[in-house]
Amino acid sequence: MSDLPFLGRGLRFPFSFDSRTGGTSTSAVSTHDHAHIHESIRQILGTRLGERLMRPDFGTRLHALVFEPNDQVLKAMIRHHVVDALRRWEKRIIVTSVDFDDDPTMVDANTLLVRIDYRLIQSQQPGNLVWPFYREPLQGA
Repeated sequence: MSDLPFLGRGLRFPFSFDSRTGGTSTSAVSTHDHAHIHESIRQILGTRLGERLMRPDFGTRLHALVFEPNDQVLKAMIRHHVVDALRRWEKRIIVTSVDFDDDPTMVDANTLLVRIDYRLIQSQQPGNLVWPFYREPLQGA
């Protein structure tokens, strides 16, 4: 990975502006920090295919699943799209599992909490992220 110093560098996600200069903030975490990998994963999973102007193949088809019934087929499709997108766009990790929090007291019927377990390729250090998949479009989105 040291041969690719540009990996993990760039704008912070979600985007913010520096109050002093008015410019966009860059990510202050290093390439190997879990915080930066979490930013990257959120950006990948939150982007629809075709949404980025110069990179229409970036993102996932997860947004097409919003109106699917909340069943095992939906979970299998989410798992497939998450693993496929992260394998393609996040080269610093290997996804080891994608599971769902099905506890009815924690989540309403329109939200699936997707637990993504991964391993950093360079250090073999494990990590995880819980990403909410909303089955209804957010207000104002």
